[in-house]
Amino acid sequence: MVKENNKICKYFDIPLQHFSDKVLKNMNRKSSSKSIESLIEKIREEIPGVVLRTTFMVGFPTETEEDFFELYEFVHRAKFEKLGVFKYSKEEGTPAFKMAYQVHSKTKQSRLDKIMRLQHQISKIKLEEKIEETYEVVIDNITEDGKYVIARSYMEVPDEDGVIFIKNNNKYKIGEFAKCKIIDVKEYDLIAEWP
Repeated sequence: MVKENNKICKYFDIPLQHFSDKVLKNMNRKSSSKSIESLIEKIREEIPGVVLRTTFMVGFPTETEEDFFELYEFVHRAKFEKLGVFKYSKEEGTPAFKMAYQVHSKTKQSRLDKIMRLQHQISKIKLEEKIEETYEVVIDNITEDGKYVIARSYMEVPDEDGVIFIKNNNKYKIGEFAKCKIIDVKEYDLIAEWP
């Protein structure tokens, strides 16, 4: 089990797609808003320090303002550490391609922007909670000017999430593990120092 095994990252990527029961049904998803909420609560209760990532789609055919509001409110409640949103695009040969109610492209963009603004606020708060905490990181790279090492902990997936910048003390090489203390936040990245 994940919570008892230190060799397994406590990072879950669960592509939920939506939260409205109507939209989930139209997407042919087997989950429901109740099962999704229950799953998130259970993971958070069972695994301290867990990082939850998800992806949502906005503008799926038949998505109304009410459906979008359900999704928005869920994102606000669930407070995912990592979250991505993309707009539905018509793909010929899929059942959704022929659905009667297609959402306007400007509406899709507006909905995506609203959720990403909300997630930016959530992410900032979540990252600020890490300040003063010490984490084990792996050194991924060094900035071009050589001033900083670029690292990540179990909370950052390569090429997806932010990174941790630490002033380069020329002590660690790429691929090595080290400990660092978080001291600041910049956008989706963390700033750290050696303890």
